[in-house]
Amino acid sequence: MRRKVDVVFEIARLVDAGPFHMSTGSTEPRALFDAVNVELGLGVPTGGTKPEMARGIVEASGSRWLPQYESAGGTVTLDGLHAVLNAVRFFTGGDA
Repeated sequence: MRRKVDVVFEIARLVDAGPFHMSTGSTEPRALFDAVNVELGLGVPTGGTKPEMARGIVEASGSRWLPQYESAGGTVTLDGLHAVLNAVRFFTGGDA
């Protein structure tokens, strides 16, 4: 299974953004979701939490956001990052 950092770097590569620094405990950077939103022109509201931003990205692609995609600590889980990656691939035509 891929690590969170690997998925973050893949998302960043697909939207030509970054590099992004992973915080302690492999916490994904908020700047990643902001970059996806801007680069893809999704119009996801920017005032929310990281899970809210990620949810907006995933739902913009027509996919469902599932409870296991976020943690109680206000972060996006590895499964959630995979959902964001799939949404980015949907919009960019990136490799599967």
